[in-house]
Order: sequence, then C-alpha cells, then structure tokens
Amino acid sequence: MRALCKYLAALVFFIPVAAHAEPLSEERQAYLEGVWKGISTEVSADKLCSLTAPPAGAMTMSIEFLRSGGVAFADDGTESASRGPITDASEETGIVSLTFGGEVWRFRPDGPSVMYRVRTSASLGGGVDTMVFKRCEKAADRTAIALDDEALKFLAADLPGDEAFFMDDRLAAKTGDRCAVNETQYLFFVLIGPAEFRVSRWNSFAVADKLASNPKAKVPPLDPVANWKIEAARIEDAKYVFRMRDYDNAEAVPETIHVQVKPDGSITVPEWRRTYVRCKGFQSRS
Repeated sequence: MRALCKYLAALVFFIPVAAHAEPLSEERQAYLEGVWKGISTEVSADKLCSLTAPPAGAMTMSIEFLRSGGVAFADDGTESASRGPITDASEETGIVSLTFGGEVWRFRPDGPSVMYRVRTSASLGGGVDTMVFKRCEKAADRTAIALDDEALKFLAADLPGDEAFFMDDRLAAKTGDRCAVNETQYLFFVLIGPAEFRVSRWNSFAVADKLASNPKAKVPPLDPVANWKIEAARIEDAKYVFRMRDYDNAEAVPETIHVQVKPDGSITVPEWRRTYVRCKGFQSRS
C-alpha cells in the first residue's frame, strides 16, 4: 500500500481551481517547436529517439509556430494520424494545451527536451502522465527560407490552407479540373518545417502501386522520383530560387533551380524543361 501511495503521488498533480489559461508565449512556442517522439510511461523511453531500434508503438509529433502560426502533425503508425493547424494554444499552471485535428493535447513540460502527455482523472482528482515525449530533432533555422508569406502560401505543401502541390503538365488532365488525374507525377515543396526543408518529385499512388505489382506495366512518361534537401530559398527577379542537394547524400554537388510562375498560375522549371500545374490538397494525395 505504501508503494502504491508513492506511485500515485508521483503520478498526480493538482491544478488550482482559480487558475486561468493564458495564450502561449513566444518562448513556450519556441520550446514546443521540433520533432518529438512519445511512448507510454509504462514503456522504457531510453531508445525513443533511436533511428534503428525505437520502441514499438512510438508516436512522432512535429510542431511548428514561427512561419505557420501553429501547425502540428501526430503519427502513431496507424491510420489515425492527424495533421492540421493548431486552432487553440494555451497554458495553465504549467500545462500546455494544443488543439489540432479535432483533438485536445495536454502536455507538461519537464526540462528542455522532455514533456509528458497528460489526461485529467476525476477519480484521482488531478492530471495523470500517460506518455513521455522526448525532443528528437530541434527546429531548423527558418532563415534559410527567405520567402515571404505570399510565396509560402503559393508554394508550400506543408502550410495549412491550399496545401499546394504541382502536377507535371504532360500528365495533367487536358480539360476541366486538370488535377483530377490518378496516374501522374507531382512536385511539392516542404517549406514550413519544423525540422526539414525539401523538394520532392513523387509518383502518384496509382502509378507507384502499378509499378510495384508489375515493373513493366504501361505508365505515362515519368521523370525519376527524387528528394532534395533545400539549403536556401529566395526570391530573385520575380523567380523563386532554390539551392538544394540530394536528400540522402550530404556530399552531393548542390544544384540550383529557378521556379517561375506563369500567368495561369502554373510554374516552369527551366533547368528541367518542365511545366507544372498548381493543385491543392496535398495531404489527401500523399
């Protein structure tokens, strides 16, 4: 019984009735930014940030405030992953509350790189730690992306709103909704973070699945799929300029592409001799 009482005392903390929630300070927002990994408090968190042997059932959570005003992504490896704008963010007596994806997440920061997910327990009369989270990646330096809000809104796949992506003009529909094509290839820009910035050229699910089942299947003409890490982005002479290198090879020679917007809202990449149609709703295509 004594051991149980000590356990409950460590698990439970009480919130004064008279306390009032306050909007998150910029300092607290900066604290939350980055990529966190979480696991049940009943499981060892020693290898939570391991790339090769993380504990089974670990959850990944990414949080960004600086360029988006608040966006979060939570993925536990199931189909219940959620991503979206943070519609409410507050703090009350050391407990941070974030609302996104139709769910309220409550956290208790515990040092510079550890926080606990908390649930309210009526039976115990307070909050109970249910998951421990460790910061596994710090927020990247957003000054590398020297683009204004208008450019981010137009280009970024990871900014709530349009969630823009760009479909190869050769593979887009010829009339009507040009984005209403399943077997295609598209380009997208990850510009908000928090931990990475990249340009990716991917096949659509329909093409990828067809090729996976039959590598010789007849598909539209495709460029090689690729991922590039963005080292810098800026606006120059009415063009978006991206300096980037192969995502998985830090020793690769960097390359630069220029993205020019056409009057109809499509974009051209002269270095690739390609034109892309702007589409919306990247998360539903990824």
